[in-house]
Amino acid sequence: MSDNSVVNKIKELRKDLDKETTFLQQQMELPLNGSIQRNVQSESNSIQLSKGIAISKWVRKITSQFESVDPFYK
Repeated sequence: MSDNSVVNKIKELRKDLDKETTFLQQQMELPLNGSIQRNVQSESNSIQLSKGIAISKWVRKITSQFESVDPFYK
């Protein structure tokens, strides 16, 4: 084998290795992307729930300051 053919063979092997590593990385990233999307959705739900609880507490606090109009309330 000549030097050029050896160099070409090494370049081809390197290209194949690069293709395999990128393919492997893509396969490894797929589940991570799904879990990241789920985490973002979970965070969004958590934030909305926290806001809802805070608003509910605020409304209860505000309405508890007033006298009840209903005489049978107490």
